[in-house]
Amino acid sequence: MMIKNTFFFLLFCCPLLAAAQELPADTTAPPAAPKGLFNRIVYYLKHTNDVKKKKKFDFSIIGGPYYAPETSAGIAVMAAAQYRTDYRDSLLPVSNASVYMSGSLTGFYGIGINSSTIFPHDKYRLSGKASFSSMPNKYWGIGYTAGNDKDNYTDYTLLTNKISADFSIRILPNLYAGIGVQVNNGQASKVDSGFNKPLMPTASVFGFGIGPFIIYDSRDFIPNAYKGMYARLGYKNFPAFLGNTAAFSGWELQVDNYIPLWKKAILATDVYGQSFTSNVPWTLMAEAGGSNRLRGYYEGRFRDKNYLAVQAEIRQRIYGRNGAAVWIGAGNVFPDINAFRFNQTLISYGIGYRWEFKKRVNIRLDYGMGKDQSGFYFGINEVF
Repeated sequence: MMIKNTFFFLLFCCPLLAAAQELPADTTAPPAAPKGLFNRIVYYLKHTNDVKKKKKFDFSIIGGPYYAPETSAGIAVMAAAQYRTDYRDSLLPVSNASVYMSGSLTGFYGIGINSSTIFPHDKYRLSGKASFSSMPNKYWGIGYTAGNDKDNYTDYTLLTNKISADFSIRILPNLYAGIGVQVNNGQASKVDSGFNKPLMPTASVFGFGIGPFIIYDSRDFIPNAYKGMYARLGYKNFPAFLGNTAAFSGWELQVDNYIPLWKKAILATDVYGQSFTSNVPWTLMAEAGGSNRLRGYYEGRFRDKNYLAVQAEIRQRIYGRNGAAVWIGAGNVFPDINAFRFNQTLISYGIGYRWEFKKRVNIRLDYGMGKDQSGFYFGINEVF
C-alpha cells in the first residue's frame, strides 16, 4: 500500500492472538503475560516473533494511525500468520498469509490479503491475492510523455476489486508449473472532467484472465529469502467470452536473486517485465511506481502496454529485531520495443527500516525518491 509523502508511525499495538487448535502445552513457551494494558502491549511486542513450534496456526496483529496530506488522518491494521499444512514435517516450507485494512478521514478505505500455501510433501502450491479498495486517484494518461507532465492530471475516485491465484504442481526439484487466474473490476467515479485534462477512455473496466506459468524457486524462505532464486514466466489470455471489456493477452516475467554479502546482509535483485497486446484497457496496463517497484513514483502515473524494471536492494540486520534496507532501481514504460528510449528511464532510490514482526516476517517503512516525486510506504513482508 502506497502512502505518498506520508509520515507513518506506530502508536499502539493490539494484543490479539488468534484462537488456534494446539498440541499439548509447549514447555518452552514464554511466561504468562503480565497485568496492565501497557505491560501487556510491551510483552506482546516482545514475543510476536517467538517460534511457537507446538502451534498449528500462529497469528499476530499490529496497527496504528497514519497521516497523509492527500488523505488526512487514518488507521491501518496489519496481521501475519504462519502455518504448516503438515506440522509433523519439519522440512516442509512454512506457509504464510498476511492481511491489511486501512481507512482515512477523506474516504479512502481498503482491505487485502496475500497468502502462499505449501501442501504436504511440497507437491502442490497455491498462492493468492485479493483486495478491495476505494480511493481518490489521479490519471495522467498513457505513455511516458503523458506521465512526465507532472501537473496535468485528472482527479477521480477508483473503486477496485482484485483477485488473483496461482495453482502449481511440482514437476522437478524446485521447478513448478501451473495455471494462474486474475480478475480485476475497476470503476471510476467523481471524475473531474475539467477543460484540457486527460480523459479516461472508459469509466468501467472488467478483466478476467487465465493462463499457464512456470516457476523455478530455490528460496530458503518465501516471505524473506536469505538465499536462492525465484523466476516466474507467465501468460494470460483475456478472451471476449469471459466478459472482458476488451479482448487482449499479456506476458509477465519476474527473476529474483538473493545473495549473502557479509554477516546478516543480503543483496536482493529483481528483474521484472510486462508486455500486453494493443487492446489492453487503461486500468489493466502495466503501471510503474507504487510500493514494490520504482518506489517514490505515484502508482499509475506512468502506464503503457510494456513495462521493464530492475532494482537492487541491500538488506542488513542491525541489532536484535531491527534492520535497514537501501535500494536503487530503474524502469521504463513504452508502447512497443521500437519506442523504447533510455533517456525516458525512471530512476528510484531510497532507504527503509525493518522490524521483525514474526520470525523472518518484517514490517517495513520505506522512503523512496524519484526524479520529481517521493513517498513513504508502510507494509508487511519484503517487496520481493
